[in-house]
Amino acid sequence: MIKLVTYQKRAAGMTRPEFENRWRTIHGPMAAQFPNLSGYMLGFSVEPGEPPADGIAQLWFDSREACQASYASDIGRKGSADAIQYLGRREHMLISEKWLLNGGSLGKTPFKLVISGKRPSGQSRSEFCQWWPDFLPQLAQETGARSARICVDEAGQLLNSKTDGNLSLMNGEGVYDGMIETWFSNRDDLSGAISFVRSKHKAALESKLSKYELGALSEEIVVRPPAALYGEMEK
Repeated sequence: MIKLVTYQKRAAGMTRPEFENRWRTIHGPMAAQFPNLSGYMLGFSVEPGEPPADGIAQLWFDSREACQASYASDIGRKGSADAIQYLGRREHMLISEKWLLNGGSLGKTPFKLVISGKRPSGQSRSEFCQWWPDFLPQLAQETGARSARICVDEAGQLLNSKTDGNLSLMNGEGVYDGMIETWFSNRDDLSGAISFVRSKHKAALESKLSKYELGALSEEIVVRPPAALYGEMEK
């Protein structure tokens, strides 16, 4: 299973409530119809001010090829055309994921801290994929996270989410090479976790990565992912 992550920033002139409402009522239902889709979750930023991303979308597919085929379909192209209309930032990452700590259904922990990182110059993709799972290994324990997951882009393949022409996977550098996700049951715990990371791990993030991004999100389901991806035991 492969996850498509999209970092989204609203277009100039749109408020955050307008952005969230449009995503929930127009774009989200449209994207939920994409073929090959196995799961779809929205994450809206709960940080004040202007965070780098107003929201982060996650869409699951059986493979990178299935994801690309979905976006190359008529409804996929229609969805991309719609997103372009209301977004100033739309950056993708295709990643695999592995649980580090599974605390049960994510429905009980709807608040998430995301750390996204880009490998430094001189570090190969394979070296990063070996190193990233060991980066900040005690993060879940330190922050009191209920669940934690590590994600990496081991293939270096990019989604082509344009609206015209022959759309196929591209080789290249995504916006980030890896992601760490940690989940919390309430907003106060999430706020404490992101403050902790900024105070204790800022130096490591700045010295070990060419760039990084923190996201504090409130998650919502559009299309429920398979049980194993949602932290639940298979029935």
